[in-house]
Amino acid sequence: MITIALSKGRQLEDFISFLKQQQLTQWHTALESVSRELLVETEDTRFLLVKGEDVPVYVEEGVADLGITGSDVLYEQNRQINNLMDLPFGYCHFALAAKSPKETYPVVATKYVKFTQDYFDSIRQPVKIIPLKGSVELAATIDMADAIMDIVQSGTTLRKNGLEEQVQLDNINARLIANKHSFFSKNEEIQSIVNKLKK
Repeated sequence: MITIALSKGRQLEDFISFLKQQQLTQWHTALESVSRELLVETEDTRFLLVKGEDVPVYVEEGVADLGITGSDVLYEQNRQINNLMDLPFGYCHFALAAKSPKETYPVVATKYVKFTQDYFDSIRQPVKIIPLKGSVELAATIDMADAIMDIVQSGTTLRKNGLEEQVQLDNINARLIANKHSFFSKNEEIQSIVNKLKK
């Protein structure tokens, strides 16, 4: 049996829509019926429903053979996993957002500390990063930070909080990842799943 770690929330909804397009009925039927379960089993596959940032951890530790997570999460974490393929959903992008354009943004609040530091290093600007786990928009709205670095899909949340994208950065999408050991020990089953998702 193959175990797949999935991110709860919007990415799971996108994955279920994708499964319907691919006509992978057994999987999407099982996942659609989830209410609060964290473990879902079909005939030959077990799904673990976890927080997005935890997907690579479950895969690296070998608790899950495969995982589906965003490229943003993989950028932030230097995990020992195999990055198998891009998936055609979960599209969004990184953006630097603020109330209004400025020459520089000395203080930036974000969940994405590594990406933010790398960006400011690349433009040779010093920055103080305030790491936050929750809604980062508030930090710029109440002037705790000059700007935020966040992932943006439609921009609605930014606009509702009086913020605008100032710089649009790297695109993000869902990725299929594998545990390094499982990739060899269960290669045939993993390859079969890759082929189903590629159709």
